[in-house]
Amino acid sequence: MLSDAPPMFTAGECIAFAERSPRAVANKDRRGWIDLFAQNSVVEDPVGSAPHISGVPQDRGGARAASRLGAFYDTFIAPNDIQFHVDSDNVSGLQIMRDLTIQIDMSRQVTVYVPVHLLYELCIQEGELKIARLAAHWELLPMLKQQMASGWPFLRVGLASALRLLRHLGWGGMLGFTRALFGVGEAGKQQAIRFAEYFNARKQAELTALFELHALPSVDAPGFGARRPLQDMLKEDGVVVLSKVLAAGDVVSATVHYQQGERDYRGVALFKLQRRSLQIDGVSFYWSA
Repeated sequence: MLSDAPPMFTAGECIAFAERSPRAVANKDRRGWIDLFAQNSVVEDPVGSAPHISGVPQDRGGARAASRLGAFYDTFIAPNDIQFHVDSDNVSGLQIMRDLTIQIDMSRQVTVYVPVHLLYELCIQEGELKIARLAAHWELLPMLKQQMASGWPFLRVGLASALRLLRHLGWGGMLGFTRALFGVGEAGKQQAIRFAEYFNARKQAELTALFELHALPSVDAPGFGARRPLQDMLKEDGVVVLSKVLAAGDVVSATVHYQQGERDYRGVALFKLQRRSLQIDGVSFYWSA
């Protein structure tokens, strides 16, 4: 659930902390990147793949050992030149939702551009901000298709990537990563689009039928001050416009623009869906006025 930030850390300070992650990636600062994470942390990159859960143990000298975070870094970050092109940040409490495109230069001949909605869930350990969970919502198959479109250079890059994955994460890690190829997919994305269509047309019966419990829930919406009953939002003159709709695992994310009278909200929406029925379990709007 989204909540207001503790007064000891402002929204600007949270964003500045999150910026340290792409900076460490760009600078190839492996130790600096690992040290951004909490003692118990989760990396879902992409959402839908097997999560990287790490207790981040310490060696005898008290330094943080590489653990699974190090294996993740060595597999996906170290061999590539990665740039973050950020469109917007929305902060709610210790959660930062970043709308961006990631540019990955895998070789001189192979570059991919990946649309992403990136959620940082922060926590406070010993008075300092740390990343408790990093959830990157992006689509694996379109990224692989971009790689393959480069032709012969992809074969060398693809083989090297597969070998690194096996070396650092093993067969289990490779299978866990490919889980991202399966999820709610295009059908799930259509459910999110229907949500906006029915909401804007005030078709309450059709909108209600989209939800798993066949009842309109409260949604997480920091722009409204934490949770807001969807029933109340329907009574207002707001209009939802979705773009950049992505399906990762059982979650559909979308860039959202919500206009309500003179108020204008922009951010990211997350729709959690049931895998088989495609009914919506919950909705979160990460936006600010």
